[in-house]
Amino acid sequence: MNRPPRPISRTLAVTVAVVAALMLIAGVVTGVRLSSSSDEADQSAAPSTTPSAAAPVDPYDPAVSLPVDDDRKRRAAQITSTFENATLELQYDYAENIGDGRGITAGRAGFTSATGDLLQLVREYTALEPANPLADYLPALEAVNGTASEDGLDGFAEAWANAAEDPDQRRLQDALVDRLYFTPAMTLAAETGIVTPLGQAVFWDTMIQHGLGGDTGTQAIIAATEDRVGFVGDVESEWLDAFLDVRLEFLYRAYEDTTDDADSASESRIAALRALLEDGELALELPLSWEVYGSTYELPAS
Repeated sequence: MNRPPRPISRTLAVTVAVVAALMLIAGVVTGVRLSSSSDEADQSAAPSTTPSAAAPVDPYDPAVSLPVDDDRKRRAAQITSTFENATLELQYDYAENIGDGRGITAGRAGFTSATGDLLQLVREYTALEPANPLADYLPALEAVNGTASEDGLDGFAEAWANAAEDPDQRRLQDALVDRLYFTPAMTLAAETGIVTPLGQAVFWDTMIQHGLGGDTGTQAIIAATEDRVGFVGDVESEWLDAFLDVRLEFLYRAYEDTTDDADSASESRIAALRALLEDGELALELPLSWEVYGSTYELPAS
């Protein structure tokens, strides 16, 4: 005879229900853990959006050299501007006698009435604009060329400032700086083995202050440095340090007959360049900071 199925007891039913509930809870927890692990994996696989530190600039990279990188060229010009005019802003309208034996110094790079570059600028500007405020000073500039005299140049500083308001005159200043100083300095740097932006800036600044040839010119300073320490080796900064030593000696010689305290000014200028060298600023990468004539100048990071 067939026996009817035994009814499930309450205890067993409760037990089954508890087990089922526990299994359900375990499944939910497991699902949560799997979901969490999956999320973590996705997050770890996703690219990080946190900005990383920029790689250091290689100062020997041709792409950052002054003839190629206009921003670094301007930084070099601003460094020289603090030496020539005590400001980061290029002083196109500046003109005065600074007592260095070179007559009137004028413009963004310190053209002088004694060295011929000021005369050249006025000649070119007069050819472009015959009625300019400086045209009447041409005979006097020709007469004092090569001397410290200011004869016939009364009122020249005011006339220069007026002329410098003309964008064409400013462009002529830029072009003359490149032609007389920047391009020859870059040629000398390449021939000497100087390739970093700071090294090129040192050569450009030297060209502006010393000129190319002559007993105290840039070529003579290079030759004297090579005689003392040899040619540029693997460590450009060591050669540049020796170059600055020789340049200072040449400055003492060039200004020995001046009445003003040119020695301290020369020492401060060389010290500023040497500080940039010692700080490892070969790439002229921002930020930059230097001190000259008791004032500190900064070019902040962008």
